[in-house]
Amino acid sequence: MSVNFGVVFLIAGLVFLSLLSQWLAWRVKLPAILFLLVLGILLGPILGWLRPDKIFGPLLFPTISLGVAIILFEGALSLRLSELRGLGTVIQRLLSLGVFSTWAIISVATHWLAHFPWPMAILFGAVTVVSGPTVIAPILRSVRPNAKIAKVLRWESILIDPIGVLLSVIVFEALVAHSVATASLGAAGLSFLRIVAVGVALGVAGGFTLGWILRRRVVPDYLHPLLVLAGVLMIFALADALAKDSGLLAVTLIGMVLANMRDVPLDNILDFKKSLSILLISLLFIILAARLNLTEIREVLGPGLGLLVVIQVLSQPIKVALASWGSELNWRERVLVAWIAPRGIVAAATAAVLGQTLQAVHYPHAALFVPLTFAVIIASVLLPSLTARPLARLLHVDEKEPQSILIIGANPVAQAIAKALDQAGFACLLLDNDFAQIRTARAAGIDTFYAHPVSVQADRHLDLLDFGYMLGLAEDHALNIIASMRYKPEFGLDHVFILTDESAIAGRDRQQVAAPYRGRYLFGGDATYARLWQLLDNGWQIHTTLLSESFSWEAYQEKHRSGFLPLFVITGEHILRVIHAGETIAPASGDHILALIAPSAA
Repeated sequence: MSVNFGVVFLIAGLVFLSLLSQWLAWRVKLPAILFLLVLGILLGPILGWLRPDKIFGPLLFPTISLGVAIILFEGALSLRLSELRGLGTVIQRLLSLGVFSTWAIISVATHWLAHFPWPMAILFGAVTVVSGPTVIAPILRSVRPNAKIAKVLRWESILIDPIGVLLSVIVFEALVAHSVATASLGAAGLSFLRIVAVGVALGVAGGFTLGWILRRRVVPDYLHPLLVLAGVLMIFALADALAKDSGLLAVTLIGMVLANMRDVPLDNILDFKKSLSILLISLLFIILAARLNLTEIREVLGPGLGLLVVIQVLSQPIKVALASWGSELNWRERVLVAWIAPRGIVAAATAAVLGQTLQAVHYPHAALFVPLTFAVIIASVLLPSLTARPLARLLHVDEKEPQSILIIGANPVAQAIAKALDQAGFACLLLDNDFAQIRTARAAGIDTFYAHPVSVQADRHLDLLDFGYMLGLAEDHALNIIASMRYKPEFGLDHVFILTDESAIAGRDRQQVAAPYRGRYLFGGDATYARLWQLLDNGWQIHTTLLSESFSWEAYQEKHRSGFLPLFVITGEHILRVIHAGETIAPASGDHILALIAPSAA
């Protein structure tokens, strides 16, 4: 078998560079698309090392289409209809009035600024109405806007992509592939109806079919991700075969159906699809950017910046004003929604496919179609990435880092710790299904939620937006383990902590729960519920102490040497640090110590 090791090495290198770009983006808190596009331009038009058309040949654009389908499906898996309360009208208008106003304004601006013929300017407007979850998600992570803004931007970014593709196809059929005549417009109308009918029918049917198979456990758990991936790709291919370009609509609907079906196990699928989407996004952006031409890029820089100004100053404010009229969004929230308008992978992929066809038929200015799209993508991502966070702070619509604490259990130990944390400025919520203990906690003025930690009630109605930590303080060690498994994806392993048990202290491997399935052990690693309850019963109390230059950590330890158990450190910046097993703490001047202190040492 003959293997081209140069190509193998190049593909392996692209995967590694994708990882490097994603890591760098995480470190500097900027969308990875910026680094990926720069990398693609460097490897392609500048160095000439990456030539996608030569390497992939006729498989290039089918591969891009399949990649975009997987990305849109993964994004749609996060769309729960319950999130639309109070915002459904806004999102509907963004996807209707907003789309058409944006399309019209960008089309006119493209004609005047880039001197595109009207048909191609209208096509360009259709391609660039989209947003995209691949660029919205990292911007939201960096900006941390309030829940209403985040929901509007996330829903719009996912649902607008298939709409943009649909518009682009219809415009291409009516204005480019044919002359502008009644016959061609009629053909375009029929094409539109066919695409929508096939996409909706196959998407809804495919979603319910996959959901039924997953719910009935027809295949084992370890095959669920592969089953869904195969099903999504097959439905995408079938939809495109029946009505060209209906596949993206179909896969988006599959994701929405699965996300809103009850009792469908999606955790394994979500983890797998998220990792796959990150890899696909990275590779697609590098490959598409590598196809650009430097001369053409320089030629469209001026029009690209002009279009960005039109989008940010005219198009977006009009779109958001039309969509949010009479809604719950206040003017500050509307300003931030209008300011964040990045274009992503769908715009890039659609432009690449249509641009190739335009060039093949020698359409005027066709060579500039793709470079201008990428200029708009880069500018529209860079601007909100650098300015949206300070703007959100200025408008007071940003969320602070989540510092509230979810505590599993409403027993006396949990109540004592919750009171101490609340007095220190950290809101706590006790989650338990023991109503007697919940009632006692409520009488003490502590916030509670009456439900089992992994119940349907908690899953549907427990709002975790402001929570940054989970403390497993239940008497039942197994309940703490189950809760840590449930909430680890929400808070991250570094922010999930539980009490230890005797098997962990004794080091009995046959009984001790493995680290990946539990949180970190609290308070030095030997704090069982029984021990903490005994200390409280013996008169130990939780005290908060401020360290200073004159009263250092060493002096604190000396003063309380007859009996104290440190629980938390609150830094001078009011950041909570949970003391856990294996950690050596060294609090500084200005930090607060929360500790259980014996009566003799108080």
